[in-house]
Amino acid sequence: MTKKAQVPALVILAAALLLATAPGRVHGKDILLQGMLHNQLNILDGDKDEIIGTVSTKGKKITAIVWDPKDLDKVFCVTDWSRQIEQVDLKTRTVTRVLRPDARDVRFRIFDIEINPANTNLLYALSMRQQWLPDEVVDMPPAVLVYDLAAGRIVKEIEIPRGCTNIIFGSDGTEFYLTGRDVYVYDPVSGKQVNRLGLAHPTSSGVDPQIVLNIWKPYEQSGMTMILCGGQSSANNVPYLGYFTIDVRKKSTEGSMKLVTDIAPLYNMFSGVVSPDRKYYYIVMNKLEKRDMATNRLLATAEVDKTYYSANVSSDGKKVYLGGGGDSILVYDTGTMKLLKKIDTPGDAVLTHIRVQRR
Repeated sequence: MTKKAQVPALVILAAALLLATAPGRVHGKDILLQGMLHNQLNILDGDKDEIIGTVSTKGKKITAIVWDPKDLDKVFCVTDWSRQIEQVDLKTRTVTRVLRPDARDVRFRIFDIEINPANTNLLYALSMRQQWLPDEVVDMPPAVLVYDLAAGRIVKEIEIPRGCTNIIFGSDGTEFYLTGRDVYVYDPVSGKQVNRLGLAHPTSSGVDPQIVLNIWKPYEQSGMTMILCGGQSSANNVPYLGYFTIDVRKKSTEGSMKLVTDIAPLYNMFSGVVSPDRKYYYIVMNKLEKRDMATNRLLATAEVDKTYYSANVSSDGKKVYLGGGGDSILVYDTGTMKLLKKIDTPGDAVLTHIRVQRR
């Protein structure tokens, strides 16, 4: 390379380094997001496994976290004890607006939110509704509130069955799933239910009713949500642990929903996550387990220092993260199941999800 050619190359390299180290810019192949009880969204570098920034939210108790799939810095989270949605800009680390659905005498509690991948201008909020009258509080049917983000207002309310706490969109945006006593599938355009997987009310013969813990739904690396359940076998009256999965890469008519019962005698576990290659899954509460996806065989167990509510995996599948229910995140090597790092976080993460963005 000649000296004349070297100068522009060095200028370009310097400019690239300057951009990469600019204040406020998020780095790393993986970025982890976890909300805290007291007005704080933590941003973690998945390569270094350390907190690289925070966003101060308007409301307390951050729970559900989602982002615009076309703009990873455009993040939405549920705050203020499930009463509002805040839009966060990860670049500037600021709250850019607040969406609060209260209207007249109706009060809302938002359990979960999703962006429609086919129309990222639409945000769907799974909500409980109550009418507060002067002399009584009247329970209304729960609903999915559809926000037009450009207009900043609700453009549709879809009434749904009671007991639902998670909303998950199929990757093509033509269906969304609601997890509750059963799994309900809806057409987001018509607002009509189009399919169902029976859990408490089984749709398959020979399957016992299941009780489900629907809070955490990490699926962004594998494209498959795993939610734990349990049921008492009618064959021997013994309670067993199980799970169901939703493959967001398939339609509900193509077998996207699968219930797996009786993987082991019932014991307490909170949540699970599937590896990116879908060969393994990890479940957590007072211990961490690694199981084979095809056979459900227990492969390894790791001890934890306390109860952890939620889990997620890195985009390369080499690390599993445990969080929620306290002031720390544990990082494990998925190959050896050895603890790699304990990340201390300010305050309590309560029921928040750990979300992992692949950058």
